[in-house]
Amino acid sequence: MISPLLLLALAAPSSAPPPNPNVQRNAFMHCLSDLVATDLHAQVAVDAFRAKLATVCKAEEEAFRQASIKADLAIGIKSAAAQDNAASEIKDIVQTQGDRYQNYFESKTVPR
Repeated sequence: MISPLLLLALAAPSSAPPPNPNVQRNAFMHCLSDLVATDLHAQVAVDAFRAKLATVCKAEEEAFRQASIKADLAIGIKSAAAQDNAASEIKDIVQTQGDRYQNYFESKTVPR
């Protein structure tokens, strides 16, 4: 027979922390950073780089999107808002890498 205390413990919500999408975020950002370095060495024009930026690192981007949504849902954020949050963060990351590339390209400084 299961004791009432054990039954209560089994029914209690988990106190585990919500999932954290940092590993997937970092993998996505690392993929884009590698592209920045490679294209700077190849002296790809800024417009061409920005066009390429929208088409690369899709597996990493999707892994981050899913992890971000899962983390938001775990803390009670509604699905539509979680999807919007992930899309917004991805857009910001891509924009930041594009701006970073442009700044390096215009200064002719290649990152290490």
